[in-house]
Formats: sequence, structure tokens, C-alpha cells
Amino acid sequence: MTQHEVIVRERRQLTPVIREFVLVSADGDALPPYEPGAHIEVDVEGNPGTPAARAYSLIGGTATTDDPENTYRIAVEREASGSGGSRFLHDRIALGSRLAVSSPRSGFALDLNPASRLLIAGGIGIAPIYAMVRHLVRRDLPFALHYLGHDPQALAYREEIEHLAGSRAAFHYDDRDPENLLDLAALVAAMPYPAHVYVCGPRGLNDTVVAAAQDNGLSNMQIHAEYFAPAPVPVRDDTGFEVELRRSGVSVYVPPDLSILETLMAAGQPMRFYCGRGECGFCPLPVIEADGPIEHRDHFLSADEKENDERLCICVSRIKGTRLVLDA
Repeated sequence: MTQHEVIVRERRQLTPVIREFVLVSADGDALPPYEPGAHIEVDVEGNPGTPAARAYSLIGGTATTDDPENTYRIAVEREASGSGGSRFLHDRIALGSRLAVSSPRSGFALDLNPASRLLIAGGIGIAPIYAMVRHLVRRDLPFALHYLGHDPQALAYREEIEHLAGSRAAFHYDDRDPENLLDLAALVAAMPYPAHVYVCGPRGLNDTVVAAAQDNGLSNMQIHAEYFAPAPVPVRDDTGFEVELRRSGVSVYVPPDLSILETLMAAGQPMRFYCGRGECGFCPLPVIEADGPIEHRDHFLSADEKENDERLCICVSRIKGTRLVLDA
């Protein structure tokens, strides 16, 4: 994956736990372009001090101006109990620090066809949604935004969104005020055809929005969800097995209670990943050989890929066998 060296030019505290970073190319040249909903991978240090990569949505600019071509802007929520990447950025990265980032990629693209759009964000899920709001406002395209958080101080970019979206934005807080409740069924049912729904937030919010949209007849092509909350962990009769990284010459034993990813990182092997739950598509590796059935537990690979056992998401998937060989 192509890497770009950037320098931290600005830092801004958006909420008590969310900080914005403005990154500029170290050589001053333009960085690869992107569309709303795209993200970059940032090389960080995770737990316990091992190299890792984390994905962050690109904001695109401020409420009034677009970022220059040599600039990326991201928002990072500090997760005290997370795997360490956000703490690394918050606690150890200062103005002038240098970072390595990937080229932008997107699995949450904004459809600009003539349509009605309902945007729903929860917490840090506002990052890609705010980028969409900026884009839609500049193009005078219709949308409605609903943004959920604990209280006004917890909502990143709230003032910017109020300035940009005006009455098209509504804010919902955990105050149990009946006037402040989000009636998803009514919102989706009232959308004219054609319609698109975009949601980014905790799994519970995303699942509820997706279900409401499906109940009101929207197809999967009209429902766009980006997850960042962990999936429920089912109880399984997992067994241990050996994993070989053929090109790296590394072999490890994966115990029943650890993933392939966790085992490799504990052994000091740097691996690229983001969500750790089989949703983002950063960690799949090509399968060379497996002496038992592969259990695909991810939500990223297509049905054909799972049927053919071509790749495996090392963060969640396993084998029912004793040996797995990966092309890495």
C-alpha cells in the first residue's frame, strides 16, 4: 500500500475526548484526492508498543473552506480502553510530528444521484457524515441530518454543522426528553422516492437504522452503514492451530482463546488492521493452504470469496484444523 509522509500542522480539541488533526504532506506536494466518506490509514503504535494502523475518516475542510490539496484532516476519539492507537495520537503526537498515512479508500461513498438523503451519526460517527454534509451543502443537494450524543458538549463539529445545515440538522441527547427522541420509523417512512440512508455510529444505532430502512422498503443499494462498535462475541468451541506466513518465514501457534491477528502481534509481527472485528477489510490475507475447513466470521468478504476460501480475515476467522498457510 502506498504510504505518504505527513506533518501535524494543527491540533484542535473538539470535545473532551475527540481531537482534530490537520496533516500536511512533508514535501509540500499534493496528496491523493478523495470523496466524502473516504478514510486513510495512519501508522500508529498499539498495545503493547507494536506497530499498527488505524483508519480515520477524512473531513475535507472547515465549515467555510476546503482543505488544500496537500492536506488531510481527521478527527480521533481517544479510547481509554482501546487497543492503543488513539491514545498514541492523543498523548504522543505533537505539532510538527511526522506520520505515515495511506492513500484514501472508501467503502462508504456518497451517492450524488437525484435523491432524498437521510444522514444519521452517533458520536465519532459524525466524521464521515460531516464530510458528506459539507459536500451536499456546496452542491445544494437535499438532505436531513440527525446527530446523537450524550450532551451538546459531546458532539464534535456541532457549531459547524449548525452553521452549514441550519434547520436541516437535528441534535438528539441522552436526556430522555420526549421532544428530543429520534423516531426512525417516521423519518424513513416520510422520505420521498428515491431515497438513501447513511448511518455511522455504534452497532446498536446502525442496526436499528438499517432495520427501520428495510422495514420501509429500502433496498440494500439505498442503505449505507459504516460500523465502528465491536460485534457481539459468540461462544465457540474453538481449537488451536499453527499459522505460517510463507513469505515472512514466520510460524506461530494460535491458541483457542486468541485470534490469528492477536497471536501474530504478540509475537512481534507487525500486521495491518483497523476494526478488529471483520468489518473494515484491512486485514484479509490470501490463503495458500489449510488442512481443515475455514470458518469465515467476518462481515467484509463476499459470499464467493468465502465459498472459494481465497482470503481470510485474520482478526476474527479461524480454521477447524491444525495448520494454515497464508501468503504474507
